[in-house]
Amino acid sequence: MKRIGICLIVVASISLSVPAYCQPNLEQCIELAYQNYPQIQEYDLIEASRGYDISNASTAWAPQLNISGKASWQSKVVEMPFDIPGMQFDIPHDQYGVTADLTQQIWDGGATSIKKKIINASAEVKKNQLEVNLYAIKSRVQNIYLGINLLDRQIELNDILCESLERTMKEIESLIENGVAYSSDKDQLKVNILACEQQRIALETDRKAYVKMLSLLTGSNLENAEFTEPNANQIGISMEIDRPELSLYDSQAKQFDLQKRQLNANLSPRLNLNIQAGYGRPGLNMLLGEFDSYLVAGVKLQWNLGSFYTLKNDRKKIQADETRNELSRKSFLMNTTLEAMEKQSAVEKAADVLSRDKDIIDLREEILKSAAIQYQEGIIKMNDYLSILDDTFNAKLNNNIHAIQYIMAVYDLQNTTGTAK
Repeated sequence: MKRIGICLIVVASISLSVPAYCQPNLEQCIELAYQNYPQIQEYDLIEASRGYDISNASTAWAPQLNISGKASWQSKVVEMPFDIPGMQFDIPHDQYGVTADLTQQIWDGGATSIKKKIINASAEVKKNQLEVNLYAIKSRVQNIYLGINLLDRQIELNDILCESLERTMKEIESLIENGVAYSSDKDQLKVNILACEQQRIALETDRKAYVKMLSLLTGSNLENAEFTEPNANQIGISMEIDRPELSLYDSQAKQFDLQKRQLNANLSPRLNLNIQAGYGRPGLNMLLGEFDSYLVAGVKLQWNLGSFYTLKNDRKKIQADETRNELSRKSFLMNTTLEAMEKQSAVEKAADVLSRDKDIIDLREEILKSAAIQYQEGIIKMNDYLSILDDTFNAKLNNNIHAIQYIMAVYDLQNTTGTAK
């Protein structure tokens, strides 16, 4: 994701105010929309959860201390079947004891290490899934932003038309004074001027609505901002597929591989060092019925063979998940490639249409110049002149629409392939 330049400063969850002189480009608005979208906060939550899980997994290597105590009464105790002169055994029926057990893991077959890797892999899967969910924001911002660009072009062209009609009105008034033109011609021009002003109001209303939508998406006040139009010549076109879904499939494949390694680690034995310290009655020497302290140290080997019973099915289950993930990846690439080919055709079509607009406009302007002279000479009527003027205006309007449509088609192709950075 590109970083924002000096004009806009991204601060998550804070509404930004864009000064009137600022000209946010499309990439900056996309970045702002990403930062402003509520779901973006899940990145921090995923990282926090990853940290907690890693910390918890690391405790497997920390010494485990267990303190316990007991008090009991026994109906029978150890008794000697014969008497020994000079020795007396008096084991009490009530017994007490407090013990502290310290266990230190020495070997776990790599289970803890694999568990940490699975935690990291799971976090990456969640982050990539979030990237997939957020990807739709890009096309939404692009459509609104380019819609504003188109409206700006239409407003500018509408102003030019109004100015042209106003100049024509002055010429008509001069012709009417000289008795060359009719007053009805002036009325026809007034109707066109009013329609032109009416069209401007409609265009400005639509633009305000689009700006409000973009402000909501970006969390910024863009009411007075000027929106720079993307340069069509600088927009790259590529058919290489680089969508965030591919990163999601890769991270899931890595997760499945680690799960298989975890199955092997679970089959390994566990080796622990145990130290027990205690105090009670009786102590380790049960023949002495007195309170005594004691210490026991040793190594304990544990090997749970129960995992062997489900190992085969567990491996098949993971293999099935791997196969399903790979099939989903291949299907996605095929469908995306077909869609990209369709979008590429739309780009070529839009470019071809746009390339012919200049010649059409040049011809329309020449016809309009001739029509103006013909009207002044009385060869054609005002209706004919206004009709030719409308055709010229529509040709320029179509050119503006085609230019934006071409940019939209290119960005649409980029969004499909994921090559827009």
